[in-house]
Amino acid sequence: MRQRFSSTLAILAVLIATTSNTAHAAISVGTLTQEQAREKYGITMHARNNGDAGIKVWLEFKQEGWLEKFTYAELRMKDSQGRHLLSAKLQPNAVHHRQAPGVTTVYFSATPEQLKHCSFLVVCYGSNEGDVGYYLNVMDFLDMEDPVTEK
Repeated sequence: MRQRFSSTLAILAVLIATTSNTAHAAISVGTLTQEQAREKYGITMHARNNGDAGIKVWLEFKQEGWLEKFTYAELRMKDSQGRHLLSAKLQPNAVHHRQAPGVTTVYFSATPEQLKHCSFLVVCYGSNEGDVGYYLNVMDFLDMEDPVTEK
């Protein structure tokens, strides 16, 4: 009986050890203004009409300096009270076929009314600043009365 109990405990310990995730990544997160994003990191935000999908908003940057270790970007949306509503991982992809080589782009589309609630979260693990993420709030970069920057 004692041996079976010990065997059961050993199996249970192995199961717990193999199924638990101890790699909880903690990152430093801040917010970038339009000026900081452009001056310090070379990040720019653009927008254009996107038919029934509303307004396409995208970030452009070169993977240099802190962004050399670009890991992922997310669309983050809050409700009108500032509570988290949704997030979605964004895949780097060219916005148009004439995009300059070496430029990374992430984008989403939303209705003009929702843009003020949207932000990008750009994350870089192992960068020269450590494991860091920055929010770029759309309303800090685009004119909410006329968000389209590329006619």
